[in-house]
Amino acid sequence: MENRFQRIFLSSFIIGSTLLISALSFSYAANAAEQELDAQIHVKADVERREILDDVLDSENFEIGLQGGIISIEDFESSGWMAVHIGYHMTENFYLKARYGQGKGGKTSFEKLVSSAPLLTDEQRELTYYGLNLGYNLLPGEIFLSKDLVLNSIFSIELGAGSTEFAGDEQFTVNFTANYRVFINDWVAWDIGMSDYIFDTQVTGEAKTTHNLNFVTGLSVYF
Repeated sequence: MENRFQRIFLSSFIIGSTLLISALSFSYAANAAEQELDAQIHVKADVERREILDDVLDSENFEIGLQGGIISIEDFESSGWMAVHIGYHMTENFYLKARYGQGKGGKTSFEKLVSSAPLLTDEQRELTYYGLNLGYNLLPGEIFLSKDLVLNSIFSIELGAGSTEFAGDEQFTVNFTANYRVFINDWVAWDIGMSDYIFDTQVTGEAKTTHNLNFVTGLSVYF
């Protein structure tokens, strides 16, 4: 009985040792094959370095624009409006813009109802504004015109101050502006803007602060 047990133990030991040696040999062969494959497929990067010259990069910090639209002059109806501006983009978000615009006031309700001498001459009805705005680019985005045509856009707000000549007088003026630009390419943009020009007047005999709403659209060129 004891001899039989020894034979079984010895046979099991021999079979186990054989399996262990076979497993180790297979693992070593697999490892060697993997290392040889890695050595064969290893590719050395060969990237050609390009020299970039800072002076040929287009910064496009300056802007010049022409707009047309309407302005509602309080108490003096609405009229056509033409404006030009020159801007300088100081950073990605902030910019300065010098603005100049012209419109013309119509007749007041009193002048329409009462047959009397006009309150203002034609020359005095000319409204001229010039001033400086500080703008902030608030919401950059994109417009998808089609699957393959995408245009960059940006919404900005501006706060400015300047002077308004109207009714033979010159008044300090504050303006608030909302501006939306769609970039046709990297140097031309389509502008849409709404402004409120706020200044004091007493043309109708009563001193008051007037709000004169303005809507314009046009093109701006960047260089």
